[in-house]
Amino acid sequence: MSSGLEYFSSTAPEADARFADAAHRAGAALEMIRHPLTGPAGEPLHVGVARLGPARARAAMLVLSGTHGIEGFAGAAIQTGLLCEPPSLPSETVLLLVHLINPWGPAWGRREDHENIDLFRNLLYLDDRVTPDPLFDVVDDAMDLAHFPEHTPERDARVRDELVSRYGSHERLIAAIRRGQHHRPKGMSYHGDHASWSRKVLQELLARHLDGCRRLAVLDIHTGFGSYGEALVMSYDAPGDPRHERVKRWFDGNVYVPGADADIPSHSKSPYGFITEWVPGLSVTAAILEFGTYPPDEFRDVFPANHYHHVYGNPRSEEGLRIGSRYRRYFYPEEPQWMTSVWQRGRDATERMLAGLHGWTEG
Repeated sequence: MSSGLEYFSSTAPEADARFADAAHRAGAALEMIRHPLTGPAGEPLHVGVARLGPARARAAMLVLSGTHGIEGFAGAAIQTGLLCEPPSLPSETVLLLVHLINPWGPAWGRREDHENIDLFRNLLYLDDRVTPDPLFDVVDDAMDLAHFPEHTPERDARVRDELVSRYGSHERLIAAIRRGQHHRPKGMSYHGDHASWSRKVLQELLARHLDGCRRLAVLDIHTGFGSYGEALVMSYDAPGDPRHERVKRWFDGNVYVPGADADIPSHSKSPYGFITEWVPGLSVTAAILEFGTYPPDEFRDVFPANHYHHVYGNPRSEEGLRIGSRYRRYFYPEEPQWMTSVWQRGRDATERMLAGLHGWTEG
């Protein structure tokens, strides 16, 4: 296996070009779907879709990148690598790579899309809305992000200390924000009140590509939680659920269960289980592959600042670019040691899921 450094990109158009070239060389069916907006320099943005395997198959593996925008550079590199160094596919199996499903995010340096929507949560909760944490509005009002440049470190520390004193811990405040909401479009962790552009694209292409499929394994690639360069395999299905136990077998028991850390909240629904509503007769088993970068507390201040510049200010201003650079570094270190680990661990996770898919016979 190569170091994989040649699969990584610094911009969304560069990632598109590498992915498309690799797809052509691999003989994969390729589709590039144009986003309605452009990048900071006016460059076109795309969702890429590459398919290896037969036109119709009973089993498929879906690898997603860019669900959380800026986190997509890691997954995009893994997808390009999988086309350059294709894994062995079991018979009657398709490998479907959806590259930068939220292309606006990596282009502009945000986890969210151009409407401030968190796509992951828009996929999970649009049709079954989450009840916000009662503290969300309290914390959001106290943060007062619309007037962020007027804040002083002393003011923010005082507000934070008052909230912690009142509600118990800093982690409790983080959990309230991370739970998310549908009612404040300019707030953090906004789930959206309508189907996002990326959700519509994903629904259409999966209904088309997975027609006739009966078993689907999903690997959604993220960054920003865990030890530097290491990969956590997460199952949001509860232990004991057949989907959780299946992922656990595929990864020899090395599965992280979200909910113990405020930065990685649990969810009441199975990620990507909604695909069964888009493709009748399909069974879905999904895992999140999360690559660690830096300790979150070292970058905690950059999240509200980056949010302000994109939602209320100007991300292309001198200060907006400075903050954006730190924000990007947290989710995409772009360092050789980290990138090599991402590629090699991502390739291993893909091969494990393909092997598990081959042995998955139950419904």
